[in-house]
Amino acid sequence: MSESPPPDVAHKKRKLQEGPEIEIDVSAPEPQSKKALRKAKKQKSEPSTEDSEKKKPQPAKAATEETPAKRSDYGVWIGNLAFSVTRDDLRTFFTSNCSFTDDTITRIHMPKGQERFGKTQNKGFAYVDFSTPKALEEALALSEQLVTGRRVLIKNAKSFEGRPEKSRDQEAAPLKPGHPPSRRIFVGNLGFDVTKEIMEGHFSQCGALANVHLATFQDTGKCKGYGWVEFEDLASAEAAVRGFMMVGEDDEDSSDSSDSESEKPKKNPKKSFKRKVWVNMLLGRRMKLEFAEDATTRYKKRFGKDGEGRKNDSESSEANGSERPRSYKPKRPEIDDSRYTKETVQRLSGAIVESQGSKITFD
Repeated sequence: MSESPPPDVAHKKRKLQEGPEIEIDVSAPEPQSKKALRKAKKQKSEPSTEDSEKKKPQPAKAATEETPAKRSDYGVWIGNLAFSVTRDDLRTFFTSNCSFTDDTITRIHMPKGQERFGKTQNKGFAYVDFSTPKALEEALALSEQLVTGRRVLIKNAKSFEGRPEKSRDQEAAPLKPGHPPSRRIFVGNLGFDVTKEIMEGHFSQCGALANVHLATFQDTGKCKGYGWVEFEDLASAEAAVRGFMMVGEDDEDSSDSSDSESEKPKKNPKKSFKRKVWVNMLLGRRMKLEFAEDATTRYKKRFGKDGEGRKNDSESSEANGSERPRSYKPKRPEIDDSRYTKETVQRLSGAIVESQGSKITFD
């Protein structure tokens, strides 16, 4: 067996090579630690925000955007736009509804919004500049007009006022076109399960009812989906067409009634406030409400002296060169009986002919 080397030989240090001695400058600054070196390297790899903004390339302006160096003094702000509206849509809207040409529009600025479904959208408003003050006046007159299904608000670009407030007459009057206001209204988009009793209970919230007529099927008796409601006063009909009505309520004061009047000053025990009650929904369906013609007026319009039916008859008779009305039925043409026997003529004319046959009996 080989003997293990002594411990002093196993841990003997390696002999260094002989060479020049290293000189250490004690007055030199202390070297940075590894942490400080990593921090400096990280700051060097991430440039400052100011440098990044300077070095960031500016996107080139689109060729379709006309942005002159100086804005015009005659500009408008247009709001409530659909997000899909483009500059070409606005240009077409102004040129088609005004007397000026495309050259009068000097600038259309439409801020871009977030992209949706891969398409760039606007932020719902835009600025349009014109070269003449007359074009500005025409553009302002187009406020509340429809642009791709939305009523836009157009005002002066230098004005910071909001949408103009409506007058009391405009708020009270319905905004729906149709017949002039009357006590009789047309109700559409009804469910088949609606009955006359349900209609009376629903519209009695607006006021006293004079008559309720519901169109029904003859076989099942169910509602056809429309009807008419007649109120006793015009204000109730206007509230029904508007779709809501204001109901006043009283709020009792929470003061203790046990206090005597001498100890506590007299106060108003009730406070009144108004609450909006909607009447345009019935059984989960939004109804179509509009003014209808009065029954007497409608009858005179159709069957009166100057009604539409009589006018159509007179126009058709004049076109045919005759004076008889359209509803006149001509007489039945006479039958030429020269080529028929007497029995045949009687049978064709429908006259009662006495039987000329003989009765046959069997004994």
